[in-house]
Amino acid sequence: MPEEFLTTRERILLLLRSSDFPLSAKEIMHLTGVRKEQEVYEHIYHLSLSSKHKNYVVIVYPPKCESCGYEIVLDKPKRPSKCPRCKSERISQPKFLIRGKGDE
Repeated sequence: MPEEFLTTRERILLLLRSSDFPLSAKEIMHLTGVRKEQEVYEHIYHLSLSSKHKNYVVIVYPPKCESCGYEIVLDKPKRPSKCPRCKSERISQPKFLIRGKGDE
């Protein structure tokens, strides 16, 4: 199907499935034309919910504090504002990939 007929969520799914490396929400925004970072996180959240019934899995590379190295565990995809351990605002962005279930 031509890309202009795909939904935003389908474009994000195809992008993350075909990417050779994890992508941040800002990179996904740039590559898909989405205007808001929060919208990317919402689409990834819904893709992860759908993955339970589909043939893919959403891989999340969690954000880390650049000051103390703490890896921040997320319930939903988002960009945390502060480290829960040291309160630093120097946080890396979470990154995402999508792979088929059973792929190595």
